[in-house]
This record gives sequence, structure tokens and C-alpha cells, in this order.
Amino acid sequence: MTETSWIGFGASERSLLLEALSTLRRAKPDRTADIDELTLKLVHGESYPDITVGVHGGQVQWTLGNPFPIRVCDYDGSSDDDLPDIDERGQRCRMWFEPIDSGSVA
Repeated sequence: MTETSWIGFGASERSLLLEALSTLRRAKPDRTADIDELTLKLVHGESYPDITVGVHGGQVQWTLGNPFPIRVCDYDGSSDDDLPDIDERGQRCRMWFEPIDSGSVA
């Protein structure tokens, strides 16, 4: 099975890609299966996932719709002991992952 990836395309970008694939399909008859698969993804593929993050009192409480784990970084702490992790920018934080929403996985 082919992996899923989310890339945003506008209508004119999608149209341009489909036109290019149509031209490529005629030029490369030995690759029609691959080209058809990609064309079907562009025409019928899912858009970005609809992820909701519930926050209460400044804290993440729950997530819905995430087909992958979500990394949460909390920067609110009174001391370095409260913030044991370091983010990709070198900032101290408390970090955890919200699990995959099993209801979002087909």
C-alpha cells in the first residue's frame, strides 16, 4: 500500500498536475499504472486531516482526528525542574505525545 502524505494544492495547481500527468501518461506507456495511481490520489485523495486540540485552562486536555501522534510542548513552569525537556529551538519545556486517535484511522 502506498503511504499517505498531505500536500495542499490550489485548484489551478491540481489542474496543472493532472494535465502534466496526462501528457506524461501518453509519453510513457510503460508507466501508466504508476501514473494512474498518482492521478487517482490527486482526484480522490483525502485532504489534510481534521485535527481538533482541546485546551482548558491553558493546558491540552484531548485531541481528536489525529492519524499520527501529536507532540505537545508546555513552556509554563516555575523552575527548570518543572521543564525537564528541550524543544528543537533549545527552549526548556515539558513535552509529551498525544496518541493517535483510533477513530481517525481507516
